[in-house]
Amino acid sequence: MSLYDVVKGRAYELARIATGRSNDEAIGEGYKDVYDLLMSDSDHPRQQQFLMLLTNEMPEGHRKVLLDGLAEEYADVEGWMAYVDRECD
Repeated sequence: MSLYDVVKGRAYELARIATGRSNDEAIGEGYKDVYDLLMSDSDHPRQQQFLMLLTNEMPEGHRKVLLDGLAEEYADVEGWMAYVDRECD
């Protein structure tokens, strides 16, 4: 199991809070999981709420691993900053 998998698991409850959905509910709505829902719309307040929750609950190094991994897994880009750059265009 990678560090990404560990921090992703630790952040699951924060993703549930931010999206208001569980993995099962997100899957029922056509998403891969709750993180797919979270990453589906960078302009939706749920993503901002998730980032704020992460800042309070997870050390910076773990946040970087998580966000880079989410960007690669769900947005098919090389890291969080590439995701932000793409979404800002």
